[in-house]
This record gives sequence, structure tokens and C-alpha cells, in this order.
Amino acid sequence: MSDPLAVLDRAVRVRGLQMPAPVRGLVLLVHRDCDSQQRSGQRFIADVLRANGLATLTVTLHPAEEQRAGLPLPGRVLIKHRLHAVFDWLATQAPARQTPVALLGVDDAVCGCVAAVARYGPDVLRSLILLDGRPYHVAQLLARLSQPTLMVVGACDARSVNRHRAALRQMTAPSRLEVLALRTQPRAAPGAHQALAHVAMRWLESTMWSDGTPQAFAQAAIGTTLPQLRGRNAAGAGR
Repeated sequence: MSDPLAVLDRAVRVRGLQMPAPVRGLVLLVHRDCDSQQRSGQRFIADVLRANGLATLTVTLHPAEEQRAGLPLPGRVLIKHRLHAVFDWLATQAPARQTPVALLGVDDAVCGCVAAVARYGPDVLRSLILLDGRPYHVAQLLARLSQPTLMVVGACDARSVNRHRAALRQMTAPSRLEVLALRTQPRAAPGAHQALAHVAMRWLESTMWSDGTPQAFAQAAIGTTLPQLRGRNAAGAGR
């Protein structure tokens, strides 16, 4: 496969399109920037996704050269343009064209992810997962989404949960808010990434390969999850 850096926006950096065999779907893991602990957690989540037959493409929107040059983190509009470049590239890749695509946006990239995917229908992006990141700041864009959307927040205050719930009430696409009983940001508690991988796979199983939404994931539902996840390196991924 050709090097994606040759055809993407120069500022976008990706960490390889990793394809298990057989492939059931593709998940974009999008973050603006991450430290070593977050990278370790995202690798664990990507491992779980691939173990369940999902290809992964990790996209970093604030590359090391921009950081060394002292350039600020990209804002929502720049994230949107850079993600459009990723989708344009995926459209040129035969494996990606032949499989359903989902996106998992993390923290500071979340609002930009919503802005980017608002232009796409389920034929391009089948499912969306937003981890933290205050998506209620772009509630008007959330309301335009046609994809099933899962919002996941770590242990947080009631005001934040209420703002997430209010944003969900504006949405017409199937949507759910999952509140983890663990801290996910800025430093994830032990077990947080296992919990996220669990709820992410449960959501993808219910939305990527069916036309309807199971009753358990009804519009504006809210849950609290602290799952036990069996999988490689599960004991240490949250450290």
C-alpha cells in the first residue's frame, strides 16, 4: 500500500492502516496530541479492535514537527480540514472502500471530529464514538449527524453529564451517553482503557453491521459501566 503521507494534508500524520484478516470494518482513532500514557492506552484499544476483526488507522493531528516549531494545537476548523484529507485518502484505498468505517475521536479532537463528519452520511461513516472532549460545545453540529453516536465520559461532575444529556436530546440519530466509573482524562485511571474498549466494541457491534438500533441503545439512553474485559495486556493497559 502506498505511503498515505504522500497524499494526505502534509500536517496529518497517521500510524499505519493495520488490517487483520478477515476484516469486518475499519475504525479511525483520532487524537489531536497524546503523551506516552495515552499512546499506550490507544494501542491497547486498537489491539482489542483488531482482535475483533476491525482494521485500525490512528491519526495524529498535531505532529511532532509542529510541536517542535512551537505551533499551537490545531483548532476545530483545521481539524475538520485535516480529517477531510483522511477521508479523501481512504476513498482511494480499495480495502477501506469495501468495509464499513467508524471513527473514535479522543478528548481535544472531539469537537473537530464532529465538525468534520457532519458532512458525511452513513454510507461514508457508519458509526461515531466521542471520548470526553465536551461535544456539547458543538451541539448544533451533533444535531445534524446521521450516524449512530456514542458519547463516553470518564468520572466527572454532574454538570458535565447534564450538558451531555442535553446535547443528546437535540440529536435525531440514534445516540447514547456512557458514563464510566473511572477517570479517563487528563490521566487515565487503571482500567479506564479496558472499560473504553469494552463499551466501544459493544457499540460498534450494534451499529456497524445493522440498519436498525437495538432497543438497549435507544435514543438518549444513559448508562454507567465498569466492565471486566478479557484480552491481551488487559491488566496493565490503564497504567
